[in-house]
Amino acid sequence: MYLQKLEIQGFKSFANKTVLEFTPKSRGGKSITAIVGPNGSGKSNVADAVRWVLGEQSLKLLRGKKSEDVIFSGSPKKPRMGFAEVSLYLNNEDGFAPIDFREVVLTRRVYRSGESEYLINKSKVRLSDVLLLLAQSNFGQKTYAIIGQGMVDAMLLATPLERKEFFDEATGVEQYQMKRNQALNKLKASEENLRQAEALFIEIEPRVKSLTRQMKRLAERSQVEAELKDLQKKYYSHLWKELNGKMKTEETRLAPLLEKKKKLEGEVGEAEEKLKTMEKEQPTSDLFRKLQSEYEKLFEEKNRLRERDMVIKNKMAFAQHAELVRPMAMPASEIEMTVEDLFKSYDNFVKKLAKAEDANSLADLKKEAEDLRKEFAAFFAKLKREPAKKEAAKVDPSLPKELEKIVGEIEKINRALTEVQVKIENFNREQEAERRSFFELQRNLQLKQHELYLLSSEINAIQVEGAGAAARREDLEREIRQELGDPRELGEPAGFESDWHEKIFKFKHQLELIGGIDPETEKEYKESSERYEFLKTQIADLRGAIDSLMKVIGELDGIIKKQFDAAFHKINDEFGKYFKILFGGGKAQLILKKEIKVDEEEIEAAEGEAAEEPEKEKKKKGEEFIAGIEVEATPPGKRLKGIGMLSGGERALTSIALLSAIISNNPAPFVVLDEVDAALDESNSIRFANVFDELTDKTQFILITHNRATMQKASILYGVTMEADGVSRLLSLNLEQAERAVGAA
Repeated sequence: MYLQKLEIQGFKSFANKTVLEFTPKSRGGKSITAIVGPNGSGKSNVADAVRWVLGEQSLKLLRGKKSEDVIFSGSPKKPRMGFAEVSLYLNNEDGFAPIDFREVVLTRRVYRSGESEYLINKSKVRLSDVLLLLAQSNFGQKTYAIIGQGMVDAMLLATPLERKEFFDEATGVEQYQMKRNQALNKLKASEENLRQAEALFIEIEPRVKSLTRQMKRLAERSQVEAELKDLQKKYYSHLWKELNGKMKTEETRLAPLLEKKKKLEGEVGEAEEKLKTMEKEQPTSDLFRKLQSEYEKLFEEKNRLRERDMVIKNKMAFAQHAELVRPMAMPASEIEMTVEDLFKSYDNFVKKLAKAEDANSLADLKKEAEDLRKEFAAFFAKLKREPAKKEAAKVDPSLPKELEKIVGEIEKINRALTEVQVKIENFNREQEAERRSFFELQRNLQLKQHELYLLSSEINAIQVEGAGAAARREDLEREIRQELGDPRELGEPAGFESDWHEKIFKFKHQLELIGGIDPETEKEYKESSERYEFLKTQIADLRGAIDSLMKVIGELDGIIKKQFDAAFHKINDEFGKYFKILFGGGKAQLILKKEIKVDEEEIEAAEGEAAEEPEKEKKKKGEEFIAGIEVEATPPGKRLKGIGMLSGGERALTSIALLSAIISNNPAPFVVLDEVDAALDESNSIRFANVFDELTDKTQFILITHNRATMQKASILYGVTMEADGVSRLLSLNLEQAERAVGAA
């Protein structure tokens, strides 16, 4: 892998799009490109552009204060840019970078709004993706691959721990350190997640246990309810069928009775209609009164005629016995009294006759009428008795005629009375027959009404019983709907046991003992148990992940230690070698500074054990780790070991020796050195330049320098100038082509 091209646009002083192309090889090794120019021309901005595109976040190293400081800020002749963009083209034909591209293009872009983006082959990625790719490719923005202006002795002036971080990349373990850091971050996150999950698990566990108990009760309740429902189906099915059968039986019994009742009601109705018809006919009393009235009128007429007859006869008798001193006939006062008594008796008889209703009373009246007739006959007989002595008298000739006429009328009236009396007797006989028929009809009606009453009572009893059964069925249906649902789903009954009702009561009592359970309990149990099992699984997964991460970290630690130790010894040897080359002798070495890491728990445990152990037996327990790297350098002819006693030039040469040792051991695809030889004199600059003869076969160099000895080693020379508009521009020269052109000339 090597740097193929660098494109800069809008970055610092490079406002216009600027392209720097690099050749892979020259003079038997990899190429050396030198970038030269006066101070302030912007040549160091090339190194900053490379550092920036590789993900540098420190604005201090980029010589700025704000992120927008890397964007061309404008000049009196050229307006400022709205964005800055740098693209780094890497040739990956050898597959050095773990990515399936023959050319890898890293691009970083930033806008004045503060938005920024990273791209790998024009696809947006995260900064972490860029850093991991660089680490796997053995270079990065904070390592020896880019040594900026004034940073040549930074490795020497850094703390041992900072120097250790520098050596992580120098030894090629940076990618493993990144993976280890990622694993550690995941481990911390997993441990934190585990603590949270365990806290939630501990919090939810009692609730799940409580809900589990409730669910057991619910399961028990469900079983009891199922048995209860099954038994209720059998029980209610039997009752339902029994009630329906009973109602059908009652309906079967009721149907003929209703038919009979209907027929009997018809007969009673006919009898009642007949009675009403008989009652509507002309009342018997009216006809009887009419006959009686006719009889009375005739009888009165007869009495009147008799009185007239008596008067005439008296006149005739008086006329015939005018000289009779004492007649033998009844006295007038006696006649008057007798007539009055007879009429009273007759009047009483007529009243009794009017009030007569049945045959017995009519028979009595008939006898009384006969007695009354005899009294009238006896009275008339007395009136007809002849006088003791008769005397001749003169009689009015009209009186006998009138008397004869009266007698004729009386006979006529007697015949009429006899006819009326016969009619009355016939009427009485008819009435007697009608009464007997009426009473017979009444008796039959009463019998039928009584029979209807008994039949209605029986029907009513059946209907009452049927209504009771219907009411019981309604209650049973309501109870079935309340307990089971639709009665039509009961099914056919299967036998019957007398203790079913008692068992149902026991099941219900058992349900009462179990108690009611919130319908939401099952839902809550499901959610809680799912969360409980999820947390349980998560805890197991997290513990597995922690174990796996611990194992990965352990494996990475082993790889890092093994590779670091091997590389460190090689770098240490190369450091001594290049130190002697640059200084013409002397001695330099790297020393690992190790410490013991003791965890807080281990410290507490150690303190507890130390209280029981003798003082001389106390010892530190923990894991040994590299706390930093010390550098010892002794130039020839001196006894100095500490780097703090070295001069500026000595520090620069020592740093270059260390940098050369690192490049020799673990060469990066390319190295950018920004005026690292600025502090060297001419003789040391020549030594520094000669070092590249050994290193060019291992890596590609981009050198920003003012030193002629360094420039002579370059195959491509870029000159940077600053024009009046404040924009840096490039001038390029291929020295190899120029030498060939000069030789040909």
